[in-house]
Amino acid sequence: MCMRLWLLPAIMAVLAMLSLLLLKSVAPSLAGNQFVYFCLGFVLFAGVSRLPFAFLEKINWVGYLGLIILLIIPLVIGKTTRGIAGWIDIGTLFSIQPSQLAIPLVALVVARQITLFDMRRPLQLAKVIALLAIPAGLILVEPDLGTTVIYILALGSVVFISPVRWRYLLCMAGLGILSVVLAWTFVFEPYQKNRITSFLGDSSEMTAANYNAQQSLIAVGSGQLMGRGLGHGVQSHLRFLPERQTDFIYASMAEELGFIGSSLVVLMYSALSLFCLYVAIRTENKAGMYFSIAAAAAIAFQSGVNMGMNMGILPITGITLPLLSYGGSSILATCLLLGIVQSLNINLPPKPSMHLT
Repeated sequence: MCMRLWLLPAIMAVLAMLSLLLLKSVAPSLAGNQFVYFCLGFVLFAGVSRLPFAFLEKINWVGYLGLIILLIIPLVIGKTTRGIAGWIDIGTLFSIQPSQLAIPLVALVVARQITLFDMRRPLQLAKVIALLAIPAGLILVEPDLGTTVIYILALGSVVFISPVRWRYLLCMAGLGILSVVLAWTFVFEPYQKNRITSFLGDSSEMTAANYNAQQSLIAVGSGQLMGRGLGHGVQSHLRFLPERQTDFIYASMAEELGFIGSSLVVLMYSALSLFCLYVAIRTENKAGMYFSIAAAAAIAFQSGVNMGMNMGILPITGITLPLLSYGGSSILATCLLLGIVQSLNINLPPKPSMHLT
């Protein structure tokens, strides 16, 4: 039992230490800020994990409405970074990206509503879809394509496993395709379209659109089995690798720690996702089950998409690697998400004992 309670924070701590080591190597000026973010994140994790999930269910609408307000603010007076108007400045030193909080806050509401609604009825299903669609639309118009994709994949997984009829799922898929077409036509910026079209095109030719992907592949390949060693990465230290501390932190790690180090990180993210699924299976709270599944999907999809784009098998979408990439908003959102899972984990019923008769 003790191991079960400490497994989640232990994996998080290992990823945090690895993040600090990598930042100390590739972007030393950011390591101090990252340490502060982790301190705040682990305090948030510890605090939320001590709250009963039933209490979090009672205040879930407060979080949802607060999120909507926070998502609207950047569109009006927010800070634009890398073409995305998604940041709110807090003082002169810190800024927050509200879209990072969308998955944990919306998942709380949606998980609860699925348990209350009859998902086989079109009107009640439509209400759940509306709850998902409002934040998704606000994030997409920033425009933050990567976060929108992970949000839809993670929370769409919860709707998919709910007792909903297949014909409604097909209608949802059709609406999703239509939304992508409309977004491509009216929302996506030219640089976002170029990233996708360059990925689908000839990757052997170096262009401005696929430069990041090419440099990332070079970094990953040069690490070979054991890596060049911390502080000895060529692509990251000579600044050939863009966003080496955020989107391409995995490529930086692969170059310095090699195949062995990067494979261990894959195992840690797999363990995080599987543990969330374990909590989903064991918990007696049905809303908690749906939330834990959303958490598992979020970790799996976000880490998978980030590592995939670092290795050139997925288009670059600006997705960070949870608990490894630099950034306070991502760290706080992940700690909040996993803190809620830990709250469920702490209150899991004991396994029935086996008695021989």
